[in-house]
Amino acid sequence: MMTGLFDPTRHEPLQAPPWDEAPARKAIQRIADSALAAYEPDMGWRAHPLDDPEPPIDRFHNLYFGSGGAIWALQHLEEGGAIETLPDFTSFVATLREANRPLIAKNQHGSASYLFGDTGLDLLHWTLQPNEATGQRLFDAVQGNLHNPAREALWGNPGTMLAAIHMAEATGEARWTALVREAADVLQAEMEIDVDTGTWLWVQNLYGRPPVRYLGAGHGFAGNVYPFLRAATLLPADQVALVAERALKTLQATAQHADGGANWFPGINPQRPAHWLPLVQDCHGAPGIVCRLAAAPRTPEWDALLLQAGALTWRAGPLSKGAGLCHGTAGSGFAMLKLWRRSGEPVWLDRARALALHGCGQVERHRIDHGQGRHSLWTGDLGLACLLWNCVGGSDAFPMLDVF
Repeated sequence: MMTGLFDPTRHEPLQAPPWDEAPARKAIQRIADSALAAYEPDMGWRAHPLDDPEPPIDRFHNLYFGSGGAIWALQHLEEGGAIETLPDFTSFVATLREANRPLIAKNQHGSASYLFGDTGLDLLHWTLQPNEATGQRLFDAVQGNLHNPAREALWGNPGTMLAAIHMAEATGEARWTALVREAADVLQAEMEIDVDTGTWLWVQNLYGRPPVRYLGAGHGFAGNVYPFLRAATLLPADQVALVAERALKTLQATAQHADGGANWFPGINPQRPAHWLPLVQDCHGAPGIVCRLAAAPRTPEWDALLLQAGALTWRAGPLSKGAGLCHGTAGSGFAMLKLWRRSGEPVWLDRARALALHGCGQVERHRIDHGQGRHSLWTGDLGLACLLWNCVGGSDAFPMLDVF
């Protein structure tokens, strides 16, 4: 079934009890309690061995797998009523931008990055302690990143544009809406016709390597289209429609199909070895396509493509890497929630809940294996806690993208 659309060795059999809200709530509380117990005031969390780069770094402070993301997740869960009162993180958050500097000081793509750099941490700081100085610093960082040649969501304009979108919605200020529109105009102007597919896409220049043409949510096409859909109420309708039309044609032309499922390779690569198989995770593959593009127009073509991507995601099952959002089971669970909200079919909510409960087992197994929890949003336990809470409350809002 769906032969050739995913690598079974990257996944594990689904093991989930019947859905029950009470155990789900208890799992959320366990994850939060573990994170709070491991928190060292004004220092944050120690890095997890699976997140530690070479050479090892003792602590991270960004939104992706650092203190910023952990604090955001805990506060998001508290505000929703999932967990009890938290300590006041405000003074610590005010230090994160500078604490994060050593990790990105020599990065060739600059320091603005939404998930790894300044803009995400400034946005977090502003949400806790709104002030003009932080807001202006954030504005300048987003504006200064408009023409980043990375042209992808992790380091480039498509990511930092999200900070501007959240600020435009939070403040209602015309300058933020204008910045969102400027970012969208730059991003649209950088689209180009691909010689191999005859469709529109973006070329990424990453890490000093030869240019690449990624398709997925983490570094490529889907992640770049997402801000247009996310900011649809702030942008001209004809611009959003044009980008969505181009996106459909590109994804139709690049999709791999089998047995009612659809998936995508990480990028356009005519020289790809025949034995390669596509990934099935949020950053690359079908789950990320669904999570970023579920707000695309309700047309038969879009519906068919996204449902096929969802079918493949469900068929592949939980990821053996763990429970995280980026390349774990929680990312696939959010794809199920997106399809439930888009289609109205209860089976997708059932599938999201099954993946979420399977993720609970992964969290506990990994805690035993490594002797500690993985206290991060995008790579660890807190991303799963957000999925569990969405399964309880019936939301499909993806952390830090749809909601901040």
